[in-house]
Amino acid sequence: MLNDISFLSRIGILLIVCTQLMQARTTAAQETQLSEGFAMVMLPPAATVEIDENEAQAVNDFFHHAEYAIQSENIDSLMVLYSDKYTNSKNGDKNFATEIWNKIFARFDNVSSRHSMRLIEYDKTAGTAITECSGLLFGTPAGGTGLVVIDRWNNEHHIMIKEGQWKLLGTTGETALRYGEKDALLHPLF
Repeated sequence: MLNDISFLSRIGILLIVCTQLMQARTTAAQETQLSEGFAMVMLPPAATVEIDENEAQAVNDFFHHAEYAIQSENIDSLMVLYSDKYTNSKNGDKNFATEIWNKIFARFDNVSSRHSMRLIEYDKTAGTAITECSGLLFGTPAGGTGLVVIDRWNNEHHIMIKEGQWKLLGTTGETALRYGEKDALLHPLF
């Protein structure tokens, strides 16, 4: 019996510590609710990243603009955020990304997403930044009911370049299966 109490005490202490760590992380990076369906957590930059507050906000704003373009299904506003030099390691260029977004907007309603990201590299001289991102893209199949996961990604790197404004230059990460797709494709979306 004493061993059971000791074990339960250790579990209780572990739960308290985990709760406090989660609260501390939440305090450091509050989730930004962009609209009813969209939210994003931008964690503080990695400890090795030196970036001024205005530039960090510009990177953050880039992703907010992408979310608003997705929510309104505005392909032109979304694709302006992609560099003409965009590429990803598996599926091609900006035209490929445009085709994927057009398919998503045609096949799904109420598209929304959840992101958790962190700036992991920034080079002011080169005008480049890299974020590491995990997230989900949801939508309701056209004519259907209920949300489904359209796409998912984990610890993917979004490579950005400063071309006046921040633009998406490329994406690297693990392959993932998209909703309704038989082929494994790299998430090219942003």
